[in-house]
Amino acid sequence: MLVIWSGWGILVIPLVVGTAVAVGAVVQWILTSLGRPDLAFVAFSLGLIAAAAVNWLVGRRLNSQPGRELVDPATGERVQLQRRHKLFWIKMEYWSVPVALAAFIPLLALRHLGGG
Repeated sequence: MLVIWSGWGILVIPLVVGTAVAVGAVVQWILTSLGRPDLAFVAFSLGLIAAAAVNWLVGRRLNSQPGRELVDPATGERVQLQRRHKLFWIKMEYWSVPVALAAFIPLLALRHLGGG
């Protein structure tokens, strides 16, 4: 699989997967201890929502850092150099939108099956 990124954009993958797994596991453990292991879809959805939030915060922080301003000595023109952190040409924080939308798929499936 080919992965294209710039800056720290590659962090989207471990941030989303790691956060979703960690939060989902904790929520599933809590649900199981409360006697409701059948609500695993809730743990999955909450894990994805938490992953989207963490990715948004990290992406915004990285992409809002100030750049360097350079001056061309021949023309006096100013150039702003700013490092962007992207995965597949999309800024890190914008990957949070499809992750958050994916969190609703299990909930919609449950509603479609008549569980909600």
